[in-house]
Amino acid sequence: MRGFCRRPKKVFVLVFLVLFVVWLSVTIIEFSFGLTVTTDDLIATGKTLKNGRQLKGFITSSYYYPTSKSLGDNAIALVMSINLVRSPANQLEHFLAPDPSELIIMAKNASSSVIVSAPYVRVTPHEVCQVITIFATVQLIPNVKSISMLGDNGMAEIPFTMPSYTKRDVVVCTSPLFVSEQWQNFLLAVHIYRKFGAHMNLYLISSVTSFYELMKEYEREGYMTVQPWVKVDFPGVPKTTADPFNQIEFRNQAASQTDCLLQFKESARFVTFLDLDDVLIPKLAPTYAEEFQKIMDGKKKLAYIFYHKENYDAVVARDSSRFSLKKMFGSLECKHKRETGKIVVDPRNLNYTWIHFPPILPNGLEKYEVTENVITHLKTIVWSDDQEQSGRILIEPSYFDNSSAKIISSKDILSIEKDLRRMIRKPRIRKIFAKLPNIHYFTDLVVKCYNDRYYRYHYSGRLGDIKCPGPQLCGFIQHPKIKCTHVTATHIPMETLYPITYYYATDPYFTSDIGCYAH
Repeated sequence: MRGFCRRPKKVFVLVFLVLFVVWLSVTIIEFSFGLTVTTDDLIATGKTLKNGRQLKGFITSSYYYPTSKSLGDNAIALVMSINLVRSPANQLEHFLAPDPSELIIMAKNASSSVIVSAPYVRVTPHEVCQVITIFATVQLIPNVKSISMLGDNGMAEIPFTMPSYTKRDVVVCTSPLFVSEQWQNFLLAVHIYRKFGAHMNLYLISSVTSFYELMKEYEREGYMTVQPWVKVDFPGVPKTTADPFNQIEFRNQAASQTDCLLQFKESARFVTFLDLDDVLIPKLAPTYAEEFQKIMDGKKKLAYIFYHKENYDAVVARDSSRFSLKKMFGSLECKHKRETGKIVVDPRNLNYTWIHFPPILPNGLEKYEVTENVITHLKTIVWSDDQEQSGRILIEPSYFDNSSAKIISSKDILSIEKDLRRMIRKPRIRKIFAKLPNIHYFTDLVVKCYNDRYYRYHYSGRLGDIKCPGPQLCGFIQHPKIKCTHVTATHIPMETLYPITYYYATDPYFTSDIGCYAH
């Protein structure tokens, strides 16, 4: 008993000494710059030492599963962007306790409640960015009415939604688009996916307005879904604590892909993750589902299969009245250069993924590297006043290996072109087609910015020079004649909780009042 009474005194003395040293150091530094240290500064430092780091978590996804074959019934799946990466420049953090390893969740229904802990896993495999993606799941109770995140000093109720239970063979999760004007890429991709049995779920931040209107018409016709992708924001939180603008990777792409996987976890046979300039065309079977199943059959239980990407150049008409998918196919030219590919998953076997693949394999599962087919990556797209070949000539694009194999047959090309013509004849789409952009203004800005800030270091092996990569750091000077549509939502300040304060966005919608930006 005596030892128990003495220990708090030692802890108090240690904390007091740390506080004094920190206060004295800061005072000396700030005095040298003509500044002053206030009592509030010392109190804030004391709170940090007492409660640990100020962790800020933005909930990008919260799905409640009444039934789930892989997560269990009445499960919740959470995806969060959180400032877990410690700053090497902040010496104070060395004195703090370790970060929490689990989330505490309370769920209520009409008659009962439950409090459970959910260990989280890191989705982001590196520490280049301060704000990273994490995933957590745990089973709750039936017929949940409310879900709250608990802290040591309070709780915060969070919104949640149900995943899709509409059965689909294949869902293609398209990475978040920003300042997008590549309507030709979209038309190629969305018609190919429709032809071979996939539904496109496209995450959108911003695009040229006519392109946005075109996507919404295709959504109306059942080809795809446009999903708003809102920014991570911590209202009222200083950037020195959590900086979601400068310190989040590639427009939070890992969170969007994990969101898509969780959203269609119970409804899709297969889920794949592709950029808008990636096109996967089945080679081993008539449909995506049949090709994926054929590859997976006879192998050990797979977490995912991995398709490599082969770079191709393409020529497209800048004038929408001259645009033809048949001509676009015929213009494809292989550059015989391979890039990091993308994965296809059975959603029952995987809960989260990073940009190219998950950071770790679930226990007992393996991966398979596909050698039988590749993704056609449209690396360079030239907008032309008129494509060279005659509209009457049909050219089957060649497969990358210099064999006689073709990427797609003439029969399938004609079928896809026919489907495009059918859509263009619709009055609403015909009207939008006349307004589609004939210059690629924002595309050039993005390419230059990515090369300057990321790719020149990546391809030269200077990985240590790469700072947290993201398009929000690019300067998007607005064009007076180009109208854009951008996502927005409601973000509200939250009461500080320890060890984690939870944030979220509500009521997302698209507006023409913001302009074209990446964040």
